[in-house]
Amino acid sequence: LNGLNGTTSLAPIVGAFLSDAYLGRYLALAIASVASLIGMFFLTLTAGADSLHPADCGVGEVCQKASSYQLAVLFISFAFLVIGSAGIRPCSMPFGADQFDPHTESGRRGINSFFNWYYFTFTSAMLVSATVIIYVQSNVNWAIGLGIPTALMLLACVLFFMGTRLYVRVIPEGSPFTTIVQVFAAAFAKRSLKQPKDPKQD
Repeated sequence: LNGLNGTTSLAPIVGAFLSDAYLGRYLALAIASVASLIGMFFLTLTAGADSLHPADCGVGEVCQKASSYQLAVLFISFAFLVIGSAGIRPCSMPFGADQFDPHTESGRRGINSFFNWYYFTFTSAMLVSATVIIYVQSNVNWAIGLGIPTALMLLACVLFFMGTRLYVRVIPEGSPFTTIVQVFAAAFAKRSLKQPKDPKQD
């Protein structure tokens, strides 16, 4: 889990670069949303399908280890979730802000309202996931506890793609990471050059 948390925290850096330089925010979000849905679906299957997780063991019994096939399905679900995190985390908020014109009064009000609702829904979702979802997973059933967010992700994907024709899509203009890398590359290439005594000397 530590590896998964670390990877999902670093993946948005790669996602932000690809979005700014090549894909654009809409395409990055579209790919990430589908990837997240696939990852959550497979993760739910690992809890719901008996063939995808080790058999339950009682107190004092030796628990069976997960088979290679079961681990493969689990890691595949993690991989899709990382891809989803790479696109959703860095692009969801900027893409929402792209839908408003900051040069107009109504656009500025729309951006402010969007950010307020974004943080409100984000905080509410975190609260529900930390209470209701965990309670269902711990006291009812893991498959149901994972199935609820999977169903909500499916609904989110449907709503997202329904608005495809209405979205404002900003053309990718390059990533600031590219400039940073170019600066470091130039500094490394010129590391052996001596500084002239006269600053005006070429």
